[in-house]
Amino acid sequence: MLKYLVVLSMFVAATAPAAAGDASDVVRVFYDDPAALSDPGKRALFTGPALNFLNAADAAWDRDETVCIDFGFAVDAQDYDDAEILRTLQLDETVSGNTASVIAQFDNFGQPTRIEWTLSKDAGSWLVSDIASEANQWRVSNMVCE
Repeated sequence: MLKYLVVLSMFVAATAPAAAGDASDVVRVFYDDPAALSDPGKRALFTGPALNFLNAADAAWDRDETVCIDFGFAVDAQDYDDAEILRTLQLDETVSGNTASVIAQFDNFGQPTRIEWTLSKDAGSWLVSDIASEANQWRVSNMVCE
């Protein structure tokens, strides 16, 4: 019986998809729930420049309804096909000490898209510190909202 259990365990391990790391798990939140980026309840997932920009965008909206974010950072678009994105999403994580880079690649309306997420480890948790699109040449840490 033990022999069969060992063989079954090896089969399951060999056929299971590669598990993403903790930093990728944080990024996946924004693809599982595209509204999460604008949800103030999810701000605890951000730090540094990304958090500063989101807070400034909220303050600008509250002050005089200034719109500082006119597209979804996670999808690099104003419109998206969440089913296609989830079906094609691939996350590639690289960790170096307390910094991680997660590259999200997916198709949106047939268009290949690549988003770079930078995360920092703070008190043992991965937090998003920057988001960027090389194709459309934007980086949240370079954005200004007044």
